Amino acid sequence: MSRYSRPVAWVVVGSYVALILGAIALGTHLLSLQLSVWSVAGMVALAFFIGTRLRGINNIVHECSHSTFAEQRQDNVRIGRFCTALLMKSFRKYRDDHLSHHANNGDYEHDAEFGLIEKFGLHEPLTPRTILRHLVTPLTLRHLPMYTGINLSAEDGRGFVAMRLALLAAIGVFLIVNPLAALIFAVLPLFYIYPTINFWTDCLDHAGLVGADDELQASRNVLAPTLVRLVFFPRNDSYHLVHHLFPQIPARHLHTVHEELCKDPSYRSTPAAVRPREPHLATARFDQA
Repeated sequence: MSRYSRPVAWVVVGSYVALILGAIALGTHLLSLQLSVWSVAGMVALAFFIGTRLRGINNIVHECSHSTFAEQRQDNVRIGRFCTALLMKSFRKYRDDHLSHHANNGDYEHDAEFGLIEKFGLHEPLTPRTILRHLVTPLTLRHLPMYTGINLSAEDGRGFVAMRLALLAAIGVFLIVNPLAALIFAVLPLFYIYPTINFWTDCLDHAGLVGADDELQASRNVLAPTLVRLVFFPRNDSYHLVHHLFPQIPARHLHTVHEELCKDPSYRSTPAAVRPREPHLATARFDQA
């Protein structure tokens, strides 16, 4: 299953950056108009949309950590470093932590990603109470220390430290020139909306399943319609069970792999793989896609 060539990989990255910059420009324009219900709704939608595109950049980092985004391994490293710099993070740390998650899924002692969030109880069985707790946790801001922050280490190279500092300077200038627009369309998406999406995605992927011995039971797919996937699950990350089973498959092919796996009875009968009400998914229309 093919990976992106170098030019196409950078075009994909550039498209996410362009969408973010375009949404910031449009939101700033709406803010300059007379406030109305529609303009406020538009600004809220744009702030959330920016957060989802930042999540998409995070997903590109995820693919690069598995060397599944671009054809050449070194391109995955360069693109991963560039994208993590946009998110104020370190690619080396992300890759090390994420690969430990795959090697020790749900083992809080050795899973560097989930060890940090043990206190949120993703290992607890799903009940109405735990689901409600996961939904409202972002309102308490308790997740932010684990899901946000600024990494200014030089482990990805000094050039990427300079890039992070330049982005922070640009946000600072934006705050001086147009503080309200900067808060709504830069600070809020980067430091709250995007981390919150990451937290909720971890819950969707693993809540109630952490610690399962069987890999088929340790994560789940979220089989949303195509439009919902494009907005809320960029880069096909709704097929998280498929990814854990076959982490070297490029993300853009995960839905195809899911269709193939649905031909296998053990996979098709696993609730975490398909929606319980659609055990015939392999032979029915696939997810409206």
